[in-house]
Amino acid sequence: MKFRPSEIEHPIKMYIRRDLGITVEQFGKVAGIPQSTLATWIKRERRVEKLPIDFYSSLATVSEKKIEEVFQELVKWQQSYDRYKQERLQLIENEKPLFALAAEEGATIYRIYRERKEETLLLEPAKALRKAVDKLDGESFIQAMIEIYGKAAQPMPTWLAQTFSNKAQIKEVGQAFYNELLIKG
Repeated sequence: MKFRPSEIEHPIKMYIRRDLGITVEQFGKVAGIPQSTLATWIKRERRVEKLPIDFYSSLATVSEKKIEEVFQELVKWQQSYDRYKQERLQLIENEKPLFALAAEEGATIYRIYRERKEETLLLEPAKALRKAVDKLDGESFIQAMIEIYGKAAQPMPTWLAQTFSNKAQIKEVGQAFYNELLIKG
């Protein structure tokens, strides 16, 4: 059975939920293992091969299988989980979050102003940007960005221009961009 990456969780959860068809809490009660212990193992991402034999014995009893079978099934879940985490890390490396992109862009724009010795020209548009971000005002946000890019004589990246219609993105992008102008300036 193949699951989409978003459905992959820690092997303990996967085995109990998918293979046994019960919740982790229900398993804890049936097996006599405190739910807090199971939650700690999951939270700390304890590897399958590092779990105590009592845990395997409980799983075997509940699933009515041999301990060896339970262990092999858990190892398969562990491998799927490891693959999922690796794929997720690669995806994160290839996809920079908007906050990081905006910070880089803010630093780039600041460098352009600094090289021209025109940092003071950033003061008013930066104040306008700050107000727009605080109010989550898309129209004021894009106007401030147009002024900043216009004075720098630089094209505004498409991804940046598209953020003005989304309040959450205005906050994230605007804050990161503004921080770079403020920190550098």
